Amino acid sequence: MRRVRRRTRLQLIVTLVAVALLGTGCFSAPGGRAPAGGSAEQDAGPPQQGGIFRYALPSDARSLDPHAQSSYNTHIAIGSTYSKLVDFDTGPDIPYGSPQLEGDLAESWEPTDDGRTWTFHLRHGVRFHDKPPVNGRELTADDVLCTMQRIRQLPGHQVNLISMVQDISAPDPYTVVFRLDGPYAEFDTNMANHFMWILPCEATRGEFDVSTTAIGTGPFVLERWVRDRERVLTANPHYYREGTPHMAGVHVSIVPDQASAIAALRTGQIDFLSALSSDKAQIDRLLQQDPELVLREEKGLSQVRIFMNQETEPFDDPRVRRAVALAIDREGMLSAIRSGGDLTGPVTPTLFGGLPSAESAQLQPHDPQRARQLLAEAGFPTGFSTRMILTDGYGETIVREAQWAQQDLAEVGIQVELDVQDYATYFTESFAGKNYAMGFGLQTPMLAADEYLSSEWLSTGARNWYGITDPGLDRMITEQRGILDPAARLQALLDIQRYIVENVSNPVPLYVYDGQSILAPYVHDVFPHPDYGTRHQADMWLGPDAPGRR
Repeated sequence: MRRVRRRTRLQLIVTLVAVALLGTGCFSAPGGRAPAGGSAEQDAGPPQQGGIFRYALPSDARSLDPHAQSSYNTHIAIGSTYSKLVDFDTGPDIPYGSPQLEGDLAESWEPTDDGRTWTFHLRHGVRFHDKPPVNGRELTADDVLCTMQRIRQLPGHQVNLISMVQDISAPDPYTVVFRLDGPYAEFDTNMANHFMWILPCEATRGEFDVSTTAIGTGPFVLERWVRDRERVLTANPHYYREGTPHMAGVHVSIVPDQASAIAALRTGQIDFLSALSSDKAQIDRLLQQDPELVLREEKGLSQVRIFMNQETEPFDDPRVRRAVALAIDREGMLSAIRSGGDLTGPVTPTLFGGLPSAESAQLQPHDPQRARQLLAEAGFPTGFSTRMILTDGYGETIVREAQWAQQDLAEVGIQVELDVQDYATYFTESFAGKNYAMGFGLQTPMLAADEYLSSEWLSTGARNWYGITDPGLDRMITEQRGILDPAARLQALLDIQRYIVENVSNPVPLYVYDGQSILAPYVHDVFPHPDYGTRHQADMWLGPDAPGRR
């Protein structure tokens, strides 16, 4: 059963421009590649039912509450349990990272001609998981209203995605109407965002603990979660897409040590390994040792970044921040440590409105001499010392990259002490708590230019954990939202990013790296999206030789 999709006129315009900008060369083949063997997807035959899909992740969620946590670990943990109004379409003929949307809980949707009112028509008969206190009841428009109200009351980090909404109403149990304070061309893309999960009203009223339990309408039911050890999910027998999911369940193991995770893959204990270090030599050795394994490579959206707290000295001085940006040899770091990627500006280059990589390189060159001059102008002719937070929860490669940055900064006089923290401390207490001076790490692979700009660079942004306050920048970011002409909006987005790089210099985007994952040859129809959801697992299936069928 193929999913029904409904494109809106405004979104289609934006999508067409985005696809034109991206070009076919931006993506690898949808099915990845098998350089050292592996099964050909076209020979796999029709999907088979059953089996347990098993994979490993290097770290776990601190909480399952999607409004309290913006962490990747939280949202990947609930990504096949909850659903959204709309979602990003995936499949064998759709490029990885495509902005094309399809209905999820909403069967169809449309804006008014002025882009100020958006109406979503819900599917009939969608049921929540049969777990108390929700007990398998039907989803209605009230659940959408409850979710949006909770986002506003907390406020959830999603508040930027609905900040333009003046009023939400439900004229009947299957219709939700959003009235905006102005035209907004990408509102349906906001609803597809990997933070916009729809919760049952029971969750928003506190009738179960949303931090430890997830009860949604997605293809898999969370049966057990043992923090820092495992998550066990089973197929939702009442999923609205008849005939899916194909697999009987999903078992996620938390394995911080990458060597142990690789050993588990080689011995058949897991079927899939993501979040690889992107060390090409290591990957090639693994494929040589086991030629049946299949390597997938996709263009990445996760930015590697240096960031600074502008509420602390000396990073309150834009000359110091600019010096940091110019001190880093981004191209050298990328080519030496990662197996592929692209230099990036504030918005990743593969998204509509992202600065081309070549321009990012020109605006932010490796210029140690100019960096030292700026430091001297700021009153630091011999440099200064500081501490940089990072986490090994992203894997060992991030630590190597931070060490590279540490050496580059030392060359211009900035002596950096690396403070390696566990993921929960780094993300929640240090980064989100603004309890740091300088930091190094990854950023959420946001899925639209406005999401980057409004959540991070807007003074009131929900993820502005840098202390950025710039009224002129605020005005530019707010104004671009209402531009409906794609060409004019593209120009506005590019101008905003040029201003950020040259005048704000924080956070400092380095590059996006190509992602690698390795699958066992019996895992079929793996067509993910770079968002944090895992709804695509509903279409995956395991061959008859999968250990998970035993």
